[in-house]
Amino acid sequence: MNARDLFSGGILVLLGILFLGTEFHWFKVDWNELFRFWPLLLIYLGITLLVGKTSTTSTILTVMLLCIAVPAAVVSSCKNEVSDKIANDFNIDFDDDDNDNDDNNDGDNDNDDSDDSSSSTGKGGGVQKLTESMDANTKTAILNFSGGASEFSIKNSTTQLIDVDADLDFGNVSIKKSQNGTEANVDFALKGKKNNLNFNSDDKHNKIDIKLNDKPEWDMNFEFGAGEADFDLSPYKVKKLSIKTGVTKTEVKLGDKVDNLDVNVESGLTSIEFKVPQAVGCRIKVEGGLNSKDFDGFTKKEDGYYETSNYGSASKKIDIKFEGGLQELKVSVY
Repeated sequence: MNARDLFSGGILVLLGILFLGTEFHWFKVDWNELFRFWPLLLIYLGITLLVGKTSTTSTILTVMLLCIAVPAAVVSSCKNEVSDKIANDFNIDFDDDDNDNDDNNDGDNDNDDSDDSSSSTGKGGGVQKLTESMDANTKTAILNFSGGASEFSIKNSTTQLIDVDADLDFGNVSIKKSQNGTEANVDFALKGKKNNLNFNSDDKHNKIDIKLNDKPEWDMNFEFGAGEADFDLSPYKVKKLSIKTGVTKTEVKLGDKVDNLDVNVESGLTSIEFKVPQAVGCRIKVEGGLNSKDFDGFTKKEDGYYETSNYGSASKKIDIKFEGGLQELKVSVY
């Protein structure tokens, strides 16, 4: 038996176990977690290229790889469901004394710079509301967004520079604003460890709603490891958009408020969908990874780009670049 047969057989055994367990409700498979093992395919291909498909060394290495990978994949894909069944309604509460004086510490730097301001909540979890005011002379703004394990939403506008409404199971949100002439810089962060470990399957997730002012031209930088994001950016003048994600489901609606919008996406295992205005010309470039592509209304060009029919003639353009691992990519016109 050669390495190819062993590897193929191991994959079929793994999928058979997972499908059988799902059908008989022995466990619930987290397919997103399972897909994180896609680099094993690259390892297998590398082994066969280095030592050959039929060599004894290749067979031994493939057996070792499967002995490690198959149990790890099964356990990893099922661990959340098993934890829920074993520890249903099980809670561990920790009293984190180290953060008792966070509110007092937050004020240490209040007088450092009159052009800087910050807002944060000192107690983890619960309903949290934050805002930063809009200076009348602000023409451009930069949003640096960092967070994870939450449901994020950006919709509608505000007369303030930024409004944040959060309903958190754990952690704290914070925003820090600095002003340099006509440019405002906003740093948003979701931080904090989960002091209350609740394994109840009805446990809530963090939900964060954000509103931004639609007057300035925005550069937006989003970075979050896991969760869901629903961003309606159509009301805003967005000139640059950067999204870096891990395991996420992301939906983004773009607008036509600027002449040129550059979008860069770097992700791991993700499902991401963009909606672009019909009147705007759009071009897409995809690099790396194993990608599922659904670009409705686009034509693939000889240079590898995907373009709408009006890209060359449109006065307003959107350029989207995808980079990453295992992605489900969708771009549609509205």
